[in-house]
Amino acid sequence: MKGSLVGEMAVNSAKRTNSESDPVGPASLTRQELHALVWAHPVSHLAKRFGISDQGLAKICDRFDIPRPRAGHWNKIAAGKGIATPALPPARTGTDETITIVPPTAGGVTPVGHSALAAARQNARPVHVTERLSDPHPIIAGWLADRKEAIAKGRSVADIWANRPVPAAPFTPTERRRLRLLDALLKALEAAQVVVTENGRRGLVARCGRDEIEFQVKPKLKEVRQPLTPEERRWYAGKEYRRELVETDTLVFEVKRWLPGDLPHKWQDGRKGTIETMAGDILVTLLAAFPLMAMARERAEERERLRQIEERRRYELQQQRKLEENRFRRLLEHAGKWREAELARDFLGALRAAIPDSTSLIDGKPAGEWLEWAEARASLHDPLQSDPLGIFESIAKVTNWTYRDT
Repeated sequence: MKGSLVGEMAVNSAKRTNSESDPVGPASLTRQELHALVWAHPVSHLAKRFGISDQGLAKICDRFDIPRPRAGHWNKIAAGKGIATPALPPARTGTDETITIVPPTAGGVTPVGHSALAAARQNARPVHVTERLSDPHPIIAGWLADRKEAIAKGRSVADIWANRPVPAAPFTPTERRRLRLLDALLKALEAAQVVVTENGRRGLVARCGRDEIEFQVKPKLKEVRQPLTPEERRWYAGKEYRRELVETDTLVFEVKRWLPGDLPHKWQDGRKGTIETMAGDILVTLLAAFPLMAMARERAEERERLRQIEERRRYELQQQRKLEENRFRRLLEHAGKWREAELARDFLGALRAAIPDSTSLIDGKPAGEWLEWAEARASLHDPLQSDPLGIFESIAKVTNWTYRDT
């Protein structure tokens, strides 16, 4: 019943109550409400109601420290097994108690991503991919020179798609398309104050401030059947073909990381046009991603800063508690000595009354001297008798490390 009530609140907050299968659109709810929902309904069902993926809803729960049912939970519930709902832990410092769930718009891009794309589109220059390479970008020029030298010297070159060395040969038409596209993009990125460098495997990295995006352009691969050679038939008994990935004429531009705002990260030749016609969209997306990445990084750094402050506060409280415990332990030690001294004095009083002759010799000394020695030792053992103020001076000297076993 509680889950249904919270679900109703979430739907009302979204201001859209269509059929049960329709997404509710943007919704705002508290951590407590979402906690109750995920333990009242499967995440996959809730995600559809919010208009997002189940992975997206799971990430939201994890981000706000909301425990989720484990695999098999709903099967156990269906089988009539009672499972206790774990309590919602307190929110971490800096974490909002209110959660806003916004489904992605058409194309998968979030409203924040659309805003960033619009801003980048206003400032980006048009990208024109030329039919011939002239005055190529230094990275492209280096690739051209390396290939020319490899051909002249008969060296092999690394085929980064097949991950094997191959004899150096002139660039194919598809490879030249790739170079022309990259040349135009690299120049456009640097015109927008984005630094482009090459990584170890001739991948490309665009850097703006402290953020970077790795990307590549490569031919799309397809699986084909190749006839086996006589030598290969010896190892593939009963088979006539082997499967092999080969390059096609289709070029694919791919960003090698997730982009904030659910910005697109992959483009390829297709019915909507060639990759060259998409160069402007690729540039705009990369330029839009950097400010979003900076914002996400700053938020993450702020969360980390608050986490460290909270961690330091907890540590200091723990150390203070430990110090107080150690000081009280020292106080109890003094109290124990005082009690022991009181016990000794009471015992000595009874002992004195029990000894009829105080002149009796024990180890060459009269019993009276032994009683006086014992009373003096009891007074020295008693902290109230020996040094009352020294009790607190001793306590003040206690540190967290005075007692290693605590």
